[in-house]
Amino acid sequence: MKNINNIKLKSLKQTKNFYIWELKRKESLTENERIKYIIALKSINKIIREKENPGEDKRISCRNRTKIILKERGCNIVSESNH
Repeated sequence: MKNINNIKLKSLKQTKNFYIWELKRKESLTENERIKYIIALKSINKIIREKENPGEDKRISCRNRTKIILKERGCNIVSESNH
């Protein structure tokens, strides 16, 4: 069972990296697609965090964690007004 969880975690991380790569390529996505990718990244980050640290204290919200990761990777963050 642990092997299956590792594969899923690896797949999640690969998907996350792909989404970040797509977000960096400004010409590849429409504004609507960018927003959907950012929302998906939030979910992926949350799942990865829960799988890696199941008992960890949730000090940083998923939204803030995603912003931190995107800033570290050099992505422009789309403002999420009224979302």
